[in-house]
Amino acid sequence: MGVIVVRKAAQLLLMIANLAVDLLLPTVVLVALAPTHLPTPLLLSIGGMLLAAKAIGGPVHSPGFRWRLALVVAVVPMAGMLGGYAAGVDVRLSMVVGAVLSGGIVVGDLLRKGKRKLDTFAFVVLAEVVAGIVLTSISGDARFVLARMSIYLAIGGVIVLATTWTEQPFMRTTLKPVAAHGDPERAEAFDRCWDRSPQFRLLYRLMTAGLGLVFLVDAVLRIVIIYSRPADAVVESSLTSQMPLIVLLVVWFAAGRGLAVPRAQRILDAECAQKPKASALR
Repeated sequence: MGVIVVRKAAQLLLMIANLAVDLLLPTVVLVALAPTHLPTPLLLSIGGMLLAAKAIGGPVHSPGFRWRLALVVAVVPMAGMLGGYAAGVDVRLSMVVGAVLSGGIVVGDLLRKGKRKLDTFAFVVLAEVVAGIVLTSISGDARFVLARMSIYLAIGGVIVLATTWTEQPFMRTTLKPVAAHGDPERAEAFDRCWDRSPQFRLLYRLMTAGLGLVFLVDAVLRIVIIYSRPADAVVESSLTSQMPLIVLLVVWFAAGRGLAVPRAQRILDAECAQKPKASALR
């Protein structure tokens, strides 16, 4: 029992750390690289590229994170963008070069998988990269670049919501490795629960729908906050615009962790307990 508690606590801390990185990385990059005197839009794009690399690698809190692919997605587009700018290409076109390189790598990864199951994380990243290419070609203004995160969140929210009533809701895919604790038999029991229990399916679908709505609501609030601040207050806007997402995610996480996850876990534990009995009867 003690080992399970420690494992769950470690998973929770890792998920919180993962969220903190997602929220703060662009601002940290902006502040840390300010002494380089690179244009602010480029610095914001570097933060975005690092987040895209992290996302394409897969869930950090689950086994199998693809570090090599993440490194390629981070380094190659960044080198292309900064190399273009150093060669005299204007800021906006340099950012487009980086975005196109990101999209090419993600598409190549999807094609390499062939007929294997579609990677939801990769699909979300690809959709956001395509949107980034379009948006970057429109404007290289720092405030506009910062507000692009709203578009990415809205796209992510729509995609997450679209999976809600499919056989692979986003939260089923994301939380199955966590619920299984690395145990293949428990993972099989998870799939049996999905097939047999309407309540089990509903819980994961509600968590998925809730997360999608969080992203969509935050996308609207983020734009309002960014454009309510002066154009030169980019760092302040970057930090302030994160607050609604933090609050919304805390509410969503508390509801899921306090209501949905315990119920789903009881169903899964009951299914795991029944298998030995069934085996004994044979």
